Formats: sequence, structure tokens, C-alpha cells
Amino acid sequence: MPLDVLVPHLLLSADAPAALRALRLPGLERWLARADVATVPERTAEAWLASRFGLAAPAPFAAIALAGDRAPHEGAWLRADPVHFRVDRDHATLHHTAILDVGDDEADALAAALRSHFASDGIEISAVTPDRWYARVPDGELPATTPLEEALGRDVLKLLPRGGGRIKWPAAFTEAQMVLGAQAVNANREDRGAPAINSVWFWGEGREPATVAKAYARVHGAEAFARGLAKLSGAVLAATPARLADVEGTNDSTLVVLDDLTRPWHRGDAPAWTSAAERLERDWFGALGDALKRFHAMRLILPSPGGTRVAALTPASRWRWFRRAAPLHA
Repeated sequence: MPLDVLVPHLLLSADAPAALRALRLPGLERWLARADVATVPERTAEAWLASRFGLAAPAPFAAIALAGDRAPHEGAWLRADPVHFRVDRDHATLHHTAILDVGDDEADALAAALRSHFASDGIEISAVTPDRWYARVPDGELPATTPLEEALGRDVLKLLPRGGGRIKWPAAFTEAQMVLGAQAVNANREDRGAPAINSVWFWGEGREPATVAKAYARVHGAEAFARGLAKLSGAVLAATPARLADVEGTNDSTLVVLDDLTRPWHRGDAPAWTSAAERLERDWFGALGDALKRFHAMRLILPSPGGTRVAALTPASRWRWFRRAAPLHA
């Protein structure tokens, strides 16, 4: 069966910490050298998945992730993810939801405050999970947005959502900060030295698509957008296997999403990222040679800031022993 393995946040940018870029994964490096590697323009896992499942840009990330989180709902949707917003002397930046460790009660209280404030605009905000919030938006009011992943580390005041309707989305971003800053939840977080949940980032605009191409017969993954694509395309959705050896061998096309690195990367937790990468090397990449005996085609999908690397492996790759491996950062 053809097998695609998607691994976000493994290939790092040139400005990533030197200790992380120096990490060697011999099993992966050996098979990347023997693969046929192409680069496609999508720079994030979500963008690659959207393209793979035939979605036109901009993809409705929020509506599809909502389908992955619970039963699909009608209407126009945005993600409204909780973030830490920081203003420096000459720019303003976002810090990812992953650093916040938002509790269930905190999420419910803050989402309720936002829901009350934006009710007159017809914006309905709900915290479906502590770190994934959604906003249903009136017809004709969806703005053009920048995905959270692409906004991180950039001056977000230049990336605020923009719409052509009655809702002034840059003002809504500011209003959300004012509402959240006044909540007891954030006073309590400040008392214990935790970063404030002081804004939300609106992104992923769109409605649930009427049809989604069935790119795979089976999808293994825990990430909401991948789960939503599986459900809407009619693929079988299953948990992520612990090891490559546990992937069931069938004649069906299969996607496995390994997002073990995503949370530690967004938290800036270098030891946890390194530990997760080493686990992937032990349980997945080191077993690629044996897997090629079972699968007639495999691809490693590795998103990066310079585009997604697609490394295709076939049984013939086993005999390319003369190709020398290079460090992963190369």
C-alpha cells in the first residue's frame, strides 16, 4: 500500500537554536539520502494537507478542524485561538497557545466573556477545547486572515484580519485584548507567574466544504484539522500507531500524522523537542528499511519554512547504499 508519513516541525529554519539544528538522526538521514526528494511550496503541515485533499486557497481551516473536534456545524467559521500578545518597542508579537497551558475553567470563563462582548456583532465564540477556540461569524462578515503558524515571530499589527463588511476586524482584535485583560482569570494567572491569555488570533476563515477529495482510505492522527479532513472525505480515522511496525499493511492508501514535535516546538522546550525527535528516530525512522519490505511505496512529508520536502521511497531505494547521508539540517 502507499503510505505517507507527515512530520511537522522536524525540519527547522536557519535561525533555529544551534543545538536543535545539530541533532543527528542517522536512520532518517540514511533514508533521505536514498529517497527521491522534491520540494513543494506549502510551508506548513496544514497547508500541505489542504493541498493534498484538493482544497482551494484559502482553505477553511476552522470549519474543518471543528469537524474534527466534534460534529460539523453550519455557518461561517474562524479559529479564535487564545494567545499571549506582547508589544515591544517597535513591533508586536504573538506567543503560541502551547505556552499558556489553558485550563478548562479558564477557557470557559474567557470564552463566555468574549461571547457576551461580541454578541451585538453576531460573533459567537466557543472554547471547544482549552486551546482551540472557534468563532461563528454572520454571513458576509468573514475577514481575510493569516494562519497562526505563519503569524508567529512576525509583527502581527501588519497581519491583522481585514474584512469588507460592517465588522471592523482590527478593532475586534483590540477589543478582545481589553475584554480578556479585565478578567479575573488573568489576574490569577499573573499572581502565579503564568503568562496572560490576553488576546485571540482570528484565522482559518470559511465554511465547511460541500465535498472533500478522498486523498486516503485511512488516516491516523490526533490533530484536529487532519481528523476533520478524514471525516469529511470519508476516510477511516484511526489513532496514531506507537511505531511504524504497527501500521497495518493493507492495499489502501494511508496517511500517518506524527505531531509529537509540534507542542514542544511551540513551547520553546528544546529538551522535550529533542527527546521527541529521538523517539521518532527509534520507533519510526530507524524502521524504514523493514517497512519497505511491506509497502510498495512510502513518502516522508517534512514541512519547513522553505517549502515542504517530499521524500519518496520505494523498494529500489534499499539498493542506493552508495548515496552518502547528510546531516538533517542540510
